[in-house]
Amino acid sequence: MNLVQINDDPSQFAARIPDLDLPVRRIFPLARLLDAMRSNEMALVAPQLWDDPREDPTVLCMLDGTNLVQNKGQRQLADYLAPAWAQCWSLNPGSDTLLRAYSRVRLDPQSRRNTDRLDEGVTVTTTVRRLLAAGEGWHADGADGHIVVGRVEYLEDQEISQRIVNACNGEQGPRFFCTVQGRANSLLWKRDYFGHEQEVRLLLIGRSWRQDKPSPTLRRLRIDPNSLFTSISFDPRLVDFEAIEREAEFREAGYTGEVTRDLSYQKTLSLLMMTRDWPDP
Repeated sequence: MNLVQINDDPSQFAARIPDLDLPVRRIFPLARLLDAMRSNEMALVAPQLWDDPREDPTVLCMLDGTNLVQNKGQRQLADYLAPAWAQCWSLNPGSDTLLRAYSRVRLDPQSRRNTDRLDEGVTVTTTVRRLLAAGEGWHADGADGHIVVGRVEYLEDQEISQRIVNACNGEQGPRFFCTVQGRANSLLWKRDYFGHEQEVRLLLIGRSWRQDKPSPTLRRLRIDPNSLFTSISFDPRLVDFEAIEREAEFREAGYTGEVTRDLSYQKTLSLLMMTRDWPDP
C-alpha cells in the first residue's frame, strides 16, 4: 500500500467501499438542510463534537516508552494526528431506530402539526461516487485537505486498541497516523455497540496543522445540492398537508431534485381472498 503523507498534494479515495454507486443516506435536521440548500454549503464537524466520547480512539492513547528507552517517558498519540472533520452517512436502507434517533415528530392533537420542528429530520440520499465528485470540486477551489469516503468497521474495544498498538509498533511507528490512510483508519474504527448504524463517513483531513493553535470545530464546503443529492424524503409520521408544505419550502430554497414519499408509517388495508366459507362474528 502506497501511503500518502498528510502534507502531500490533496488526494481523495474511497475506503472499503467496492461499489461506489451504492446509495447512502443521512438524516439532516430540517432547518440545517434548508440552510444548505440556500447557501450551497454543507458542514463537516470535528469528531470531538459527537456524542460518543470515543469517536476518535487514537486521541485517547498515550505512547509509553519508559520500559524501552531511558528517559523516553510518555507522549500523547494526539501529537501525530492531523485535524479532521467528518459527516456521517449510512448504508442502512432505513429503520425506525435511526428515524427516532435523528428525527422528532410530536403531533399536536388539534392542528395535527409537528410541534417539534426544531428536531425534525429529513432523509437525504446520495452515492459515494457523488460525494467523491463533490470532493473534486473542493480540490478545485484550492483545498487544504484530503477527502476520504470510508465504510466504518465495527469492532470490540480490545480489537480497536490492538490495531492502534500494532500500527504504533509497526514499520512507520506512530507516524503511520501522519499518513492519509492512517488518519482515515483512526476515524473508521468504531465500537460494535453502534453497528446498527452501518455508517459511511465523509472525511476531510487537514494537510497542515499547528500544535499550538486549536483547529476549527466546523468546516463548510461548497456543494451543488441538486447534483449531490439524489432524493429527499420527509418524516413519514407527518400528516400529508404538512409534508406538502415541507416540499414547497425546499422548492422555494432552490431544490429541483426528486422528493420521495416514505410509506413506513402508512396504514395498509389488506383484502383477504377467502377460499372457504367462514362463520359470522
